[in-house]
Amino acid sequence: MSGSGNIEKLLRGLNRSKGRFSPFLARYSYVSQRDRLIENFRASFPGVLKVLPLDESVTQIYTTVREYLEDKELDVLMVWGWESLRDINKLLVAMGYVREEFRKHCPLPIVFWVDGKVARKFIRLIPDFYNWVSLTVFESANDELIDFIQQTSENVYQKVLESGAEIFLDYTDLGLPESTYQDLLEARQELANRGITLEAELEASLEFVLGGLVDDFEKTARDHYQRSLEFWQQLNNPLRVAHTYYYLGLWWQSYGVTHRAGKKTADMNASSYFQKSVEGFEAINRLDLVAKFINGWGEVLQILESWDELETVANIAIKVLDTSQPAFRLARAYDFLAECELAKGNYKQGKKLAETAIEIFDNTLSAAAVPTLEKDKKTLDREEYYHRGRYLFSLAKAEQGNGKIKLAIDTLERAKDRTKPEYNPDFYINIIKKLREIYYGQKEYIKAFELKQERQRIEQEFGFIAFVGTKPLEKIEEIKENIHPALPQSKYRINQQQINQEIAASERLCDLKKLRERLSRPDYKLIVIHGKSGVGKTSILQAGLIPVLKEKLIGIFDVVVVLQRVYVNWISELGKILARQLQITKKLAVNSDSLSSTERIFVQLGNNDKLNIMTVIIFDQFEKFFFVNRELRNKLEFAQFLQKCLDIDSVKIVISLREDYVHYLSEFNLFDNVELIHNDILSEKNLYHFGNFTPEQAESVIQELTTNSQFEIKENLRKKLLEDLTDESGEILPIELQVVGAQLERENIDTLAKYQELGDNPKVELVERYLQSVVEDCGKENEKFAWVVLQLLSDEKETRPLQIKAELEKESEFNPEKLELVLKIFVGSGLVFSLPEQAAYPYQLVYDYLVWFIRQRRRKKHNDKNG
Repeated sequence: MSGSGNIEKLLRGLNRSKGRFSPFLARYSYVSQRDRLIENFRASFPGVLKVLPLDESVTQIYTTVREYLEDKELDVLMVWGWESLRDINKLLVAMGYVREEFRKHCPLPIVFWVDGKVARKFIRLIPDFYNWVSLTVFESANDELIDFIQQTSENVYQKVLESGAEIFLDYTDLGLPESTYQDLLEARQELANRGITLEAELEASLEFVLGGLVDDFEKTARDHYQRSLEFWQQLNNPLRVAHTYYYLGLWWQSYGVTHRAGKKTADMNASSYFQKSVEGFEAINRLDLVAKFINGWGEVLQILESWDELETVANIAIKVLDTSQPAFRLARAYDFLAECELAKGNYKQGKKLAETAIEIFDNTLSAAAVPTLEKDKKTLDREEYYHRGRYLFSLAKAEQGNGKIKLAIDTLERAKDRTKPEYNPDFYINIIKKLREIYYGQKEYIKAFELKQERQRIEQEFGFIAFVGTKPLEKIEEIKENIHPALPQSKYRINQQQINQEIAASERLCDLKKLRERLSRPDYKLIVIHGKSGVGKTSILQAGLIPVLKEKLIGIFDVVVVLQRVYVNWISELGKILARQLQITKKLAVNSDSLSSTERIFVQLGNNDKLNIMTVIIFDQFEKFFFVNRELRNKLEFAQFLQKCLDIDSVKIVISLREDYVHYLSEFNLFDNVELIHNDILSEKNLYHFGNFTPEQAESVIQELTTNSQFEIKENLRKKLLEDLTDESGEILPIELQVVGAQLERENIDTLAKYQELGDNPKVELVERYLQSVVEDCGKENEKFAWVVLQLLSDEKETRPLQIKAELEKESEFNPEKLELVLKIFVGSGLVFSLPEQAAYPYQLVYDYLVWFIRQRRRKKHNDKNG
């Protein structure tokens, strides 16, 4: 039936169904067709017709529809936008359950506009509801489908050609619905089903557009561009060939951003395609397009440090750009030249060129109009918070080369402040590295160390590094993406709310499931997690269990997690953390000062229970409690607190401590007036043991951690590494895997040959180098002193004694300022933990594992001295 005939049929059905709920399914082929049909209905329908668009905020279809209908008098409602829903399958199933509610409370005909994909979901997921609806299929005529492909392709092509290399236009910038990619594919397929083949020119245009619209921009996009290129080459269209070359280069540049291990090869491929693109535009005398696209080539050459080529490209860019008008592109070209001069050591000339770039940039920015289009806002923001930082970075390097160190530091700090890492995290890291290098050279070791920590944080946030060394794993809210506006962005953010990769890969997920299951059962009130030093207890809690607990309800309860690690004045500290978590997770305004006693904390925990809030209190690194609460009354106070907590149904307690301190918990059973878990706190039911990795688990961890980083361990090295890390019991200590892995990554030792160059015992050598790197952070003149401090935090029995600050000062016979610096760096690096809230400042090595290496180094020094 024709489109107009179907419209009339649907209109008749709507008129017959006035005043009662009647569901209609209107199936369309592509979005622009749907929009046109809805407008036709608006014009043809004699009554009141309203349209309800669904979006990603919708959590229930029925509720959304009913709330929309409240206080409205209308004859027909049309609902569309299913493609925007976050979990359409779940929402459709829920919709099927409330079919009768629609009939009772929605007394009017409702038209659900769906494409073929959603229509099939209706059939598969809610067949009862589907059998209830009246289906109308709106097919497109051949010329409509061809016209849709033609208009969309030409519109997209013209816009991306005009945009140049500054910004990759997404759906929003192009003014297209997100379904356009699928709509175009289905339109072409429908024509093919009817025996119609697109002309070569239209096929070439379509393939180019499909390459830019595909969501993931992985191999599918490259295949589309490659097919488009082949068509344009056959059609002898040099303009389109040159433009498609640029987008193939863009694909490789984007690929290098998301596949770090192959970044250099990807950038070289990108450079080759960009060169062909620029030369293609030059060959047809389209210097306007050379000006628009040449800086994309220059940026990749700068990354590759191909200075001679970059100098040539920069001079071409300056020649073809209009130097009479301020232009961001022109500023970029002058900065390319500045970098070339700096690479040659010509710092004075580099400074002049960088200053020229900054002057052009400032003039262009002051002359720029306030942008109204989203794409222009993106471009301007990137200029302000990325390119300006680039020019300042070039200037700072020139100032450093000219011996103006203070000026260089000030300029680098400005560059850092004016740069958003998400626009180019590699560049932001380069600023940090340069700034750290200068601070270290000026003997400002704390500032240098803080910058090193910031670099590691950025590298973790963007998934650049695989191993973290001695620092505990942390929950990753999300792996951040490079949002370089000139590069395509994935439609979906990756790894949102993810559990740390090591936990996911090492089968610790099984432990997490078991722990969560225990916490969800009423017969489990207390869990005592124990394991050796370095097994990863803190990492499991903060990067695994806490995210899992916050993820969803336990029964009818929302979950609030209180993580406690401070045991001096622990009651007031616990009250502050509880108040803060209630504010963060439940938006409850609780004054932390009012929770300064156990009695008030119990009142709040009782209120939580009434609000269906389960409070999970985690006492991590609980061995610290016994360091600072040695008196009997302190232990009694905690035991009484614990008992009262366990009497509240919705309160769960998790205690995590080293296994050599587990027996200390038995002291709580000795108090006459306290009955903790029937005087059996250490029963098998309460205990939960964390062990080391098996070699199989460790191998899985290595593969998972290195998959998305820029560090890849070759298979033969991986096997040898696992062999060396496996102890006599056939297990691998997680902390040793992290430390050795971090040093391998730092030195880029990715092959067996490089590993074997480390000597007879590569594992020991790597751990010693890791320790040495932390010691070096303290400054060359402080290295000897730093090793003395490490030795004082270990002993000949290969244990790690608790040392107070005053004792360290006395035994080391050095000044307090130097000790303060060393301890701050050791604590920040994760080698040492401290209790700064206690006046005596006790310090201790974090892991038993490290003691042997520290003592071994001392023994070596002693033997060399006497040898």
